[in-house]
Amino acid sequence: MTKRKLTKKELRERQALEDKKFNRTLHISFGSLFVLIILYLVFHVFGNDTEYAYRQYALFGKQVPGELVCMTGNQLLNHKNIKISYKGKNYFFCNQKCYDHFVSHFQEDAFIPDPFSGDTISKADALLGLKKLGEPQIIYFQNIKTFNQYYKSKN
Repeated sequence: MTKRKLTKKELRERQALEDKKFNRTLHISFGSLFVLIILYLVFHVFGNDTEYAYRQYALFGKQVPGELVCMTGNQLLNHKNIKISYKGKNYFFCNQKCYDHFVSHFQEDAFIPDPFSGDTISKADALLGLKKLGEPQIIYFQNIKTFNQYYKSKN
């Protein structure tokens, strides 16, 4: 069998078809790369912010771990804090400045009223919860009973 030579028209059509395949492959490759870059940015670069926003909703009605709270500012934070023992009790602080403020204003910062019962309690012994859904303010509860009553009244 002899091979027949392609005409110019057939050659152009074949080349156009190959160009279409190449362009489609190129678009898919760069599109996939673009999607991967966006996913990287969302989960790696903005991951802490995303996790922090999620916690403001997910921890509402649940006990907040002390290492996520600065006890001087009564705020949920987006990073773990340092645990420091002061006067025999463990408190959590986001930095040295907050700790220094706490030590110099111990009576004002270490004790707080329970939002449901009104009894004054130590922040070190309290159960922690979020005051409002989607907001970082922390409130302190004397026991699990007042904790549950507070959240039942919010629902």
